[in-house]
Amino acid sequence: MNFTKALFVVVALAGNSAAFTNPGNAKVLSNLSKPSELAAFGRKAKVAKVVEPEIDESVTMFDPIAEPVGDVAVLALRLATCALLVHHGFDKIQNVDGFSANVVAKFFGFLPGPPSFWTLSAAATQIAGAGLLTVGILARPVAFSMMCTMLVAVIFHLLNTGAEGFPLAVVPQHSYNYELAAMYVGVLAYFAAAGAGAYSVDEIVLGGELKLYESGFKKVFAGEEE
Repeated sequence: MNFTKALFVVVALAGNSAAFTNPGNAKVLSNLSKPSELAAFGRKAKVAKVVEPEIDESVTMFDPIAEPVGDVAVLALRLATCALLVHHGFDKIQNVDGFSANVVAKFFGFLPGPPSFWTLSAAATQIAGAGLLTVGILARPVAFSMMCTMLVAVIFHLLNTGAEGFPLAVVPQHSYNYELAAMYVGVLAYFAAAGAGAYSVDEIVLGGELKLYESGFKKVFAGEEE
């Protein structure tokens, strides 16, 4: 009788242990080990961090078109300016005595040296300067020298005819005498500040005008420090 009861207890225990080792139950426990299910039990689930790409809001859809168009416009402005300015230098060379007497000696007599020297200097900046700026070699100092020459031309006209009612007066000759020279000053000031642009020897051949100056500056002062 006791043997029968013992056998019954053993069979009952074996059945209960099978319930805990059932593959189906094991699958449930395995599934619960995933981060999403474990989060329900108070554990934090691991979530992948999404990194959004940075967007440059300053760039527009028109930039790929606007930049090359701007470079071509700068080239056209440079070529037109030099083509229109160069003949002023030839005019001075052909009439050195007249320009020296009627302009340099009369309005700028305080300058040292003979008036013809200043006449030829102005002609050189307009002829040689126009040639160099046309192809874009050392554009900034070249444009600055040309700008100074045209600034002196503006001063000459102001001393000769005055402001002529600028800016609203209507003059008989339809333009102020200093108007063209003043426009040259403005355009040349731009090139003196910004350089000749992308289509120039400075940028294409020399690798950048400012880099050229930087290289020369470092060579000079590095040698002095040594």
